[in-house]
Amino acid sequence: MSPIEIRVHGVGDHGPLSALGSVGLEPAAQTVKGIESYRKPKLPAHDLVLVNWSRTSRGVAGFLWYLAIPFTLLNVVGYMKPAGGRRAWYTSVTRVAGVLATVVLTAWLIVIAETVLEYVPGLADRTLLAEALSAWVPAAAVAVAILCRTWLRPARRIPPVLACVHALFALLVAVVVFVCKPAQMERTGWPNSFGYGGDVPGAALGASPDPRADAMMFFVLGSTLVAVALASALWNSAAAVVTMLVFLVLHATGAILRLGAEWLMAYLEYIGAVADRTSGMAPSAHVLRAADPEGDRVLLLDLVPIVACAAVVGFTVAFAIAACTPQWKEAREPARPPAYRRRRFVHLVITALAQVIRRALIWTVAIYTALAIGIGVVALNTSWSGWPLTVALILTHTIVAGVLVFIAMRGKVSTAPMILGTVADVAGFWPVRYHPLAGSSYRDEVVGGLRDALERHRKGAVVLFAHSQGSVLGAWLLANETVPENLQDDATLITAEGPSLLPPKEHLYLLTCGSPLKSLYRGFFPSYFHDRFFLRASERTAGWFNAWRETDQIATAMPDVVSGQVHDEEIAEVDPVLLRVHSDYWIEEAPTAWIQQRLTPPGATTP
Repeated sequence: MSPIEIRVHGVGDHGPLSALGSVGLEPAAQTVKGIESYRKPKLPAHDLVLVNWSRTSRGVAGFLWYLAIPFTLLNVVGYMKPAGGRRAWYTSVTRVAGVLATVVLTAWLIVIAETVLEYVPGLADRTLLAEALSAWVPAAAVAVAILCRTWLRPARRIPPVLACVHALFALLVAVVVFVCKPAQMERTGWPNSFGYGGDVPGAALGASPDPRADAMMFFVLGSTLVAVALASALWNSAAAVVTMLVFLVLHATGAILRLGAEWLMAYLEYIGAVADRTSGMAPSAHVLRAADPEGDRVLLLDLVPIVACAAVVGFTVAFAIAACTPQWKEAREPARPPAYRRRRFVHLVITALAQVIRRALIWTVAIYTALAIGIGVVALNTSWSGWPLTVALILTHTIVAGVLVFIAMRGKVSTAPMILGTVADVAGFWPVRYHPLAGSSYRDEVVGGLRDALERHRKGAVVLFAHSQGSVLGAWLLANETVPENLQDDATLITAEGPSLLPPKEHLYLLTCGSPLKSLYRGFFPSYFHDRFFLRASERTAGWFNAWRETDQIATAMPDVVSGQVHDEEIAEVDPVLLRVHSDYWIEEAPTAWIQQRLTPPGATTP
């Protein structure tokens, strides 16, 4: 069998020819006005196979992937466990955080259901039915979605016990809300609303004109505090940040969708459609959310999105401060063009992301403390019914309008599909083990297909040329091809049973480029991408070449543990202005020459 090169691209919805490089077609030497002509692509002399893959749910789930991102990120947190001790503790805390996310989801769906039922005719005098519908329908929907996803799609390998626990807690929320009816309890001293007209100075600290407690606001605050405690208990800076981001997104999204549902129902009532608030669910029948306050007032829940956004902005500022200290100084090279220096700076930040996040947490505490003091001063000396409330409402309604436009366009807004799609592609590497609503994983299918491609060429020399996320998939296959003694239990899901059918070690070569194996996967998932992983992958090949650029945001040399077994080579930028950054490793001279040397038979001349 003749020597062959197999190319595997990275994340994204790539075309089948993307692995030829962006300059595979060269303009013809002689141009003719009005037309474009090109020479044929430059192809290697040896056989070439282009392996094209994508997240399998990219076309099936589509927009639903956006809704699953918080749970997918929480699933990723479960895999960020430390390599040493506290692994059992870490896993337990992550599973509790997952259950809390399901409870938060169910609570917000109940609140949204109450908002919609306010406009459904015929429920004004049927209090018990309205309470049952608002509490049980959303909880049952969550439970059914979890159980159906687990048993109707067994290929996703969602643990049945995990699914049953989350479904049970979703139903438990309905039981507590339906029996206790928190929104109907009286509690003085809690501000359920803010006034528009300045008639309630210091409303943030004073008594509410409505004696009923805004139970959902209590839940938002309580669940956020529990999430902070769980994030702190992980003792992992990156995992703590992602965990808090998940709950901020859940609360902000819930509040935005509730307000959007209210706008929609109010519009349907206005045009005379099937919506009538006078005959809908009575305000006294609410079980979790306080009814809209009377007069010129605003519900506190409507301010949740702006608070969540402020928290994210605060951390973003802290992250920028933490990143712009040592990295920015190192990236300042006067001899380099500005574009090169910016790319170099991004490279330094991302390749040291774990340390930057740890420093950012210190700045975050300082920024949040300053914000809390400022808010306290305003609350004590100013009426929240004036300009602060006006600004907050304008920002909140702008956010809601933007989200509704995003939903109406099914996420096809500017670069959002590319950014969120990349997040989903990277997070989808990990199988669903920590939250049953997390996005499906593509890892098993792609690694299995890649194994089959290698098995078909096991009798000749093979070079596996893998770019970016493709390098993670390729290295994962080689490192976990059989089941070593101390392999993680999860990795056995994709290992082949029996003897290996891959090309023998002396005929198999690995070339990685633009690889995040050290910068991201080793840094954030040390229990899986440890020293043994890299040693197993390198020992399974007759040679490993790793190419990277200092302008590539995620690529680095391989860890020191395999420094003697992996040939690391930094690729210089050809053009200091038109930077290749993370692309076009396929056509660089160094890796292509290395491949040609491995695939040229002994005694043959290299073309």
